[in-house]
Amino acid sequence: MRIELKLLTVALVTLVLTGCATKHADIVVADFDGNKITMDEFEKAYAKNVGGIEQAKKDSLDDYKKFLDLYVNYRMKLRDAFVRDYRDDEELQNEFEDYKNKVGTSFLEENKVIKPGVKKLYNERKEEIRASHIMLRKGNNPDSTRQFLQTVLDSIKSGQKSFEDMVLKYSQDNFSKRDSGDIYWFTAGQIVPSFEEAAYATEVGSVYPKVVETKFGFHIIKVTDRQNRKYKIRAKHILLKATGREVATDSTETPLQRITKIREEIINGADFDSLAKKYSDDKGSGAKGGDLGFFERRMMVKPFDEAVFKLKVGELSDIIKTRFGYHIIKLTDVKKYPSYNKEVDNIRKIYKKARYEYDMKNYLDGLKKKYKYSLNKKLLEEMGNNENRITLAPNYGEDEKFIKVKDSVIVTLGAEKYTVADLFAYLFTQSKYENTVLSQRMLSDGVNEFTKDLLLKKEVENLEQTNKEFANLMKDYRDGIYIFKLQEDEVWNKVKIDTAAIREIYLQKKDSLIVEAKVAFTEIFSKDKSKIEKYYQDLQNGADFDTLAAKHTERPGYKRKNGKYELVDVSSSELAEKANALKNVGDYSKPFEVKGGWSIVRLDERLEARIQTFEEALPQLASEYQDAETKRLENEYVNSLKEFYQPEYFYDELENAYKSKNK
Repeated sequence: MRIELKLLTVALVTLVLTGCATKHADIVVADFDGNKITMDEFEKAYAKNVGGIEQAKKDSLDDYKKFLDLYVNYRMKLRDAFVRDYRDDEELQNEFEDYKNKVGTSFLEENKVIKPGVKKLYNERKEEIRASHIMLRKGNNPDSTRQFLQTVLDSIKSGQKSFEDMVLKYSQDNFSKRDSGDIYWFTAGQIVPSFEEAAYATEVGSVYPKVVETKFGFHIIKVTDRQNRKYKIRAKHILLKATGREVATDSTETPLQRITKIREEIINGADFDSLAKKYSDDKGSGAKGGDLGFFERRMMVKPFDEAVFKLKVGELSDIIKTRFGYHIIKLTDVKKYPSYNKEVDNIRKIYKKARYEYDMKNYLDGLKKKYKYSLNKKLLEEMGNNENRITLAPNYGEDEKFIKVKDSVIVTLGAEKYTVADLFAYLFTQSKYENTVLSQRMLSDGVNEFTKDLLLKKEVENLEQTNKEFANLMKDYRDGIYIFKLQEDEVWNKVKIDTAAIREIYLQKKDSLIVEAKVAFTEIFSKDKSKIEKYYQDLQNGADFDTLAAKHTERPGYKRKNGKYELVDVSSSELAEKANALKNVGDYSKPFEVKGGWSIVRLDERLEARIQTFEEALPQLASEYQDAETKRLENEYVNSLKEFYQPEYFYDELENAYKSKNK
């Protein structure tokens, strides 16, 4: 009984101690004046500094200690910025707000439009859809056209009329009309966005329940099939051009007869590649055994495309007729749809071209509703009339036409009103409107851009409170502004160039401030050893060095310089060293081997090594002096913070960094 009681007591003590143990994330690794730095904060800061948590885990305890020293300094500086009321500094806050607006609008664009749009496009492109449509052009009265097509759609949905009959009766797309409106297979990013959006939302055999508007007109859409997409396929083919003569003569076979025999040969074991090289009229692919490389759906003519995408790898097609002639096709490979990470760059390119504008407009339409947007369309139309058009020149503010309307409200966001003057002030910052007569179209474009800017800035106002990632981004930038300001006040602005002190440094170290010896020389270079030996013999026989160099040197870039090299350091190249080894100006060397050939060099000028003058050394010494002063002032500032805040460092705790399973 006593043993059981003892075990129970131990278990209870262990439970209490375990329950009271400090969570890993809350372990304090440093403290200054009551400002605690926890393990969680340290680990996040260190991982961010070294490029990720995996790298952080590999680093040593010594690395962690060094970083903790620097991080405590950083945190003490931020505390000092708070004490100095930098948050109330108008100049700093204006800089921050400007940055917040610029980054915030880009952040919204990327995270609310582009990233989700790219992800959606990637997922949709795993499938392909076959659809048919009835299309009416918008005409002079788009509302009337839409309304009429809606009645057609209603009759189809109610079962009174068939989709196919309505295609033949009404569709103005003459290319698809003769084929029951079929526009063939497509995947996301290949058709206009609103059409794709409707098609991907529709089940096979069904008609989309609304009339869809695109830049081409109004559409009724029916999805006829959908399937997993073959990302890219590789095929080879043999092509025989059609001649228009489909009946054989006694002496000649028709192209169809010849390609039928070729196909039979392949079936009976003949080599496809060899026959393609021998017979194919597509000489480009024929030379490669008929190989067409990898391609996607809709890149080939429709009959070819439809046939090849039905094949299995290694399978041979029937004879396919296209406008180019007769084909035999063999599928050789199918690429799997890549992972998101591998495909994302390509998808982003497709998205920017095919979907971005559509998605951005939809996003802005949502913000317009959220912020109760309205546009003074009547005023916009009046300003676009020929007699009222304003030129956005530097002196546009003096234009009577502008003065007349400048205080008129053009855009409203809830209770906030924006005038023509506000609009023009914005347009004046956009170079494409500079010195331009603002037509109706340009004014509309300008208002759209102005509105986009207003709406995104409104959304940015509360982004720090609603988005943690953006809040962290802004915190980093705000802290960076404060640190920069502190460095200016405590270090950089206090560094003064002291010429007397620099001269004293010069006197102390001038013996080490050496200007290296320099040489100028002329080279005769040839890739051929026998030629260089002949030129050397010519020199020995009295030929002029400059004449030979100008006529015969072959070194790229120096032929037009007649082989001459201006003054260079003697250690800068093998050629300079060879020239410096010559005793007197005018002496030339024996032929010697260099990379790529053979050379003879002549010494033209030599400047001996010497000590730099004070004026020559000043830029280097001034830079070194500034660096030393900056370091000294930085140390003084940090030491003053340490003296005031008395930081404590708990280095032993860092042995447990990145070792907790549950943070």
